[in-house]
Amino acid sequence: MSETSGEGTELRRILRDALSKTAGELDVRIDADPVYGWRDRSIGTAVMRGTERLWVRIVWARPEWARGMWWMGNQDAGVIRITEKPNLVEVREWREGPLMLRAELMTLVPGSPCAPTAELRRDPDLEAGWWEALEHSLAAISATPTDRLALDPVSVRRRIAVFFDHEVDIDPARWQASHGDLHWNNLHARPLAIVDWEAWGLAPRGYDAAFLLCHALHVPTVAAELTRRFRDDLESVDGVVSQLYVLTKLLTRADGGAHPDLVPLIHLHADRLIGRVRVTRPTTRGVKP
Repeated sequence: MSETSGEGTELRRILRDALSKTAGELDVRIDADPVYGWRDRSIGTAVMRGTERLWVRIVWARPEWARGMWWMGNQDAGVIRITEKPNLVEVREWREGPLMLRAELMTLVPGSPCAPTAELRRDPDLEAGWWEALEHSLAAISATPTDRLALDPVSVRRRIAVFFDHEVDIDPARWQASHGDLHWNNLHARPLAIVDWEAWGLAPRGYDAAFLLCHALHVPTVAAELTRRFRDDLESVDGVVSQLYVLTKLLTRADGGAHPDLVPLIHLHADRLIGRVRVTRPTTRGVKP
């Protein structure tokens, strides 16, 4: 949704008004300029409650979509036992005209995003301790029991077949819990923290590492470090599937005009993955569910 379009301007007004209303109801004081999420799906800002600094996020949806796993993701993520994530403090929901709004008051994590966008464009110069903390966190996430699904198995198989003309081995019984949207703007440095948990759930092994790797193809040093530290996950059958699926997401965004300079690197990486014939095979009868 365009920031300058009439619809975009009206949506931002609704979100700003909702933020003011929420601040009053939660007895907090807005302490920073608000930021808007992708396509204005949300608004968020730091707030003060007494001497404690917290974060308020408000997300909107059409009423028919304001339910289920993604709507409750940040709340459900309370079962994930890592220290490097926000914890939910209070929740408010209400209807505003044609929209449902959900306000979440959360603890404010330290550090700052590794990148201003989902894709990494420069080396953030991350120390060894940060990488070790990331390894520990992703291992703890993957060990979390859940029946939430971050991905649809049928969609994963179909998209890889459509984009790369290869069928892949999909077995959701092997899937593990993942953040589900672990790009570089959701990952903090100095110190490590991981935000935005609405999409978490089961996905193929290595999905979070694959997400970071495919969004770091512009920065070979970081891509190499990810490959080294998460080699076992990324080179597994499901790890290759994870990477191919993330590449389809990046190509879809590129088709809409995003990161055109990343497209050649995406195809080069996909060619290397598809070359592992033990994991994939060319489709021969079209796309099947």
